[in-house]
Amino acid sequence: MTRPRIALASAPAYGHLYPLMPLAFALQRAGADVHVAVGTPFHGRLDFPTRLGFPEGATIGDVTAEVMATFPEVKENFRERWVPSFFGNVISRHAAPVLREQWAAEPPDLVIYEAMFPAAKLVADEAGARTLAFGITQWSPFFGSLPAVARAANGDDARKPWQVAGASIGFEAGGYVDPFPAGLQTLAESTPEPRIPVRTTAWSEAAPQTDPSLLAPHVDGRPRVFVTLGTVSFGAVDALRTAVLGAARTGAEVVVACGPEGDPAALGDVPDTVRVHRFVPQAAILPTLDAIVHHGGSGTMLAAIEHGIPQLVVPQGADQFFNAEAIERAGVGISGSAGLDVDGVAEAVGRLLGNGEHRSAARRLAAEVAATPSPDDVARRLLDEL
Repeated sequence: MTRPRIALASAPAYGHLYPLMPLAFALQRAGADVHVAVGTPFHGRLDFPTRLGFPEGATIGDVTAEVMATFPEVKENFRERWVPSFFGNVISRHAAPVLREQWAAEPPDLVIYEAMFPAAKLVADEAGARTLAFGITQWSPFFGSLPAVARAANGDDARKPWQVAGASIGFEAGGYVDPFPAGLQTLAESTPEPRIPVRTTAWSEAAPQTDPSLLAPHVDGRPRVFVTLGTVSFGAVDALRTAVLGAARTGAEVVVACGPEGDPAALGDVPDTVRVHRFVPQAAILPTLDAIVHHGGSGTMLAAIEHGIPQLVVPQGADQFFNAEAIERAGVGISGSAGLDVDGVAEAVGRLLGNGEHRSAARRLAAEVAATPSPDDVARRLLDEL
């Protein structure tokens, strides 16, 4: 019997790819022939079958520069124009030809694409494959317009990406795989149907040089706080240093990830209770934490929720401000959207470490996540439906 062929597809960015990987492995365990379509630096690097889903060597930085050169009007309204221009237009124009070539040789039966990578939806439709969107951030009806933007970008539509998006809001995929618990959704009532809930599961690539002491008991019995502004921190060195110094002022042991491209020396002198790394495998360190200070990236936020960890969110861009609001609204943490100095961070982290209400709320939400179907449950369901 021929195994069903399933492709997962993502923009080449950590926060877009990593959330899909637990489901990719689960589908593989369930017996499907699975690959992930992705670009540099992940193609060929993952401990999983990959196919090229974006031009070899092209980076997110290249796309950013092209968006600003092609659509300078984006600067007039980043909130409404950035996503359709970046993900809907420029990424789709470059990704679609690559995906066509890959899937012409290996036509998939099912394509699961992260909802910000509509080029995969476009090419899957051309190939006659079933499609499911995967939520990597809170659902907004705005995301439903991205496949229309991708079609326009790959056709002869002269409208600006945001003009296409404004006229095309709707949901086209055959279902929506959603790792966000209802308690965090801002627009839960508008989530597409059929909604396929899946348990959020922290995942990261193997890091052979990880300091083993990260997984050891806490230093001197101190509480442990993890500080990260993600793999794309918008160059916010000052914000990271403020967060680190504020967290350290509580007396906690502070573990810092400054990002794969970050420079630990850029933080300058830090207290002895602080350890700075470029990369820390979150899946490994999360069970050891008492609190986390982060940028509000959806992957980090959901992974912390999975483990019932109180959070301070200091957003730097993208969807991070919405996530900060959701964290505070759910009672599982504190939003630093208004900006915090060192004293403000210290006060907020101190509340997370000492305030049982945040921890209790985080544990309740973790229990909701634990009751959600696992990636293996969802994988079996999807294969049954093929």
